Amino acid sequence: MNVTIRDIAAINSIRPLEVTAYLRSKGWVAIDDQATVSSWILKIDGETAEANVPLDTTLRDYALRMSEVLDLRSKIEDRSQTSVYSDLLTTYADVIRIRIDDADLKDGSLPIEVHAQIAQKARDLVLAAACSATEKRMVWHKRKPAQAIDQVRKVRIGQSERGSYVMSIISRVSPELSNPGQGKLFETEPPFERRVIQTLATSLEELDKAAAKAAINGSMESFQNAVAGGVSANLCEAVAGFWDDSDTDRKVEFNFSWSPARQIEANVPSKIRFTGDRVILIREAARVMKEQLPTEDFFLEGAVVKLERTDVSKPGKVTVIGVAEGRTRPILFELGDPHYSRAVKAHDQQLPFHCIGTLIREGRGYTLREPREITVQEEN
Repeated sequence: MNVTIRDIAAINSIRPLEVTAYLRSKGWVAIDDQATVSSWILKIDGETAEANVPLDTTLRDYALRMSEVLDLRSKIEDRSQTSVYSDLLTTYADVIRIRIDDADLKDGSLPIEVHAQIAQKARDLVLAAACSATEKRMVWHKRKPAQAIDQVRKVRIGQSERGSYVMSIISRVSPELSNPGQGKLFETEPPFERRVIQTLATSLEELDKAAAKAAINGSMESFQNAVAGGVSANLCEAVAGFWDDSDTDRKVEFNFSWSPARQIEANVPSKIRFTGDRVILIREAARVMKEQLPTEDFFLEGAVVKLERTDVSKPGKVTVIGVAEGRTRPILFELGDPHYSRAVKAHDQQLPFHCIGTLIREGRGYTLREPREITVQEEN
């Protein structure tokens, strides 16, 4: 059933310049630009269609004229008005639709706690891609690039859609401009917001392939090789977060709609589908990745429980009970004077000890390399 949109407020929310960009991307040609109206034509099977786009949103008949454009596009593209309307609102945006196929979600609704979890994992997904768009790393710890965090703040969540349960993520992207003199683009690479969503698409595809290979050979190698394609422990955790232990039959599909106002690079996927049998592999890959790499700028806070020094001319060994990877653990490191004396004081007087360093997992133990900014709480 083709529903006609009659809501004036909805029609008024359509931006005229985005409509013209949309028409241009669909092969329409501008034939006249006036102060209030932009006229376009399209050749179809030997006939000519004409669209007149109102440019002044304050016109009394703006909603009426724009609804005529919407109706025309719907008929020519043989799509519902609601579908065309949705595309017109996101002409300058890349859109990711996350479709969750689960027997318990056929009515398109979610338990509120599950919705909160999925919204959080959607955010984590974009953040992981934004980090990888700045630099490919196996693990991103607490300190994320400021550019990545800023981009996540700009991303919007659209209205949920039917089809089991569909969440839309909208990332605005600047339109592409050409140089009339040379026919080349001003930019040498896409803007960061496009690179983030493009990285998300390619890294999800790489992750899906890595999980399939790991299931066959039982090796982490495929996940390690996929790091160059944007896969990280953060991405693995975000994807796995769309499942819990009881819903292994769930399927999650990521569909990408690229802004027609900017060309998309070749070989960038538009659909990636994950099945529940991959999740256990992806979770394990995230755990192993996080253990393999050191944690830079790790803040250690805890009690000094052990001191060992046989030669005063050499550094002594210090063990502090602190929190690493969410659990309380003994962490070993070496200190020379005068810092070792501070550790002795913290131990003898039972004072909290603080320092920053690079945390490394060695077997089942943890070591802190290059400790610095060493303080005892009483000294602050």
